Amino acid sequence: MKTRVGAALYAVAVLLLAGCGGTAAPAARTASYGATAAPAARVIRVVGLGDSVMAGTHCGCAGLAEEYGKALQARTGGRVQVTNLGANGLVTSDVLRDLQHDRSTRSAVSQADLVVVTIGANDLVPQLDEWETVGCDRSCFSGPAMQTGRNLQRVLAAIAALRISHPEPVLVTDYWNVFTDGDVARRTGGRAQIDWTTEVTTLANQQICAAARSAGDTCVDLVAAFKGGGTDPTPLLAADGDHPNPAGVRAIVAELLAATPGTV
Repeated sequence: MKTRVGAALYAVAVLLLAGCGGTAAPAARTASYGATAAPAARVIRVVGLGDSVMAGTHCGCAGLAEEYGKALQARTGGRVQVTNLGANGLVTSDVLRDLQHDRSTRSAVSQADLVVVTIGANDLVPQLDEWETVGCDRSCFSGPAMQTGRNLQRVLAAIAALRISHPEPVLVTDYWNVFTDGDVARRTGGRAQIDWTTEVTTLANQQICAAARSAGDTCVDLVAAFKGGGTDPTPLLAADGDHPNPAGVRAIVAELLAATPGTV
C-alpha cells in the first residue's frame, strides 16, 4: 500500500523506468528456517507475492512471508525455505507481468509448495487521490475494484499454470483496509475517510475473495483479525497507519497458518 506521497514518487519511478524498457521485477529475498536437512529430507518452499504488506514495509520484522515461514517451521519441525517477492508499490498487473516474463519469479513459483499473495490495494490509489480532491462515490471506485478482481484472476491462473505438480491452494489475503486506518485515518480524514475507505475495502475484498475462490484457492480474511467486533486496528498498525506492525504481522501469520493445508 502507498500514501499519496508514496504514490507520486512511485509514478515518477515508473515513468523513469519506462524509458529503460519497463519496470524491473522485485529482487527476491530468500531465507531458510530450521536445521539443515539431509539431502533426501523434504524442504517446504514458500513464495510470497505482492505489495509492501508482503514485503514487510515498516513492520519492524523480517517480512510477512519470512515470518510465516518461521511459524510454519515451528509448527512442522521441518525445514522451510522462503522467497519473498513482495515490493513497495506493486499492482496486480505488475505481479502478472513478472509471472509471465520474469525468469526468477517463474522459477520460484514453479517450485513452491505454498504461495501466499497479498495484492490489489495499490490498484485503487487513484481513487483515493480523487476522493481527497473532488470526491469519489461508489460509481468512481466500483469499476477499478472489479478490474482488480479480474487482474487477480489472471494472476492466479498464471500461478496455477506454473504449479501443475503442486496441488496445494494459493493463500490469498484480503485487506483490513486498502488505505490508512485507525488513529492516522482519524487525524487525516476523520470519520468520513474511515467510512469511505471501509466501503472501498469491502468491495475490493469481495473481488479478491471471488477471484481466489473461482481459482480453487483460499481467501484468507484479515478484516476480522484487525477489526473484528468493531475493534480499533491501531494497535496492529505501524506509525504510518497503513502497514502492519509486528503485532499486525503476527495476526496475519496466525490466519495464514489456520488456512495452511494440513498436508504440508
